[in-house]
Amino acid sequence: MLTPSSSGSNAKKEELCDCQLPIRICTSKTKDNPNKKFKVCPNSLKLGKKCKYWEQIDEAVTGNPDLEQELEAVKEDVACLKKKFQELKNKAHNYKVEISCNII
Repeated sequence: MLTPSSSGSNAKKEELCDCQLPIRICTSKTKDNPNKKFKVCPNSLKLGKKCKYWEQIDEAVTGNPDLEQELEAVKEDVACLKKKFQELKNKAHNYKVEISCNII
């Protein structure tokens, strides 16, 4: 998620996680994904606080326009699905609140 920083209209956009904190870029040290870059919430690195924001940083796809277009389409689909998921999550929460109010 991108949001403008507070320093003005010409300011560089800062990427925020689901907690609205600036994301961190880390490098994998695993055997399966050595040196792969990914984005995480700073809270994901703390004990007790766990944000589920995680995103792999794709290496540039160059030289193949079909792959570039397909990658962009997949990114748009993922963004749309994330938005829909959040809407459903909010709706489920509202139903949960409504049900608990009706029980009392």
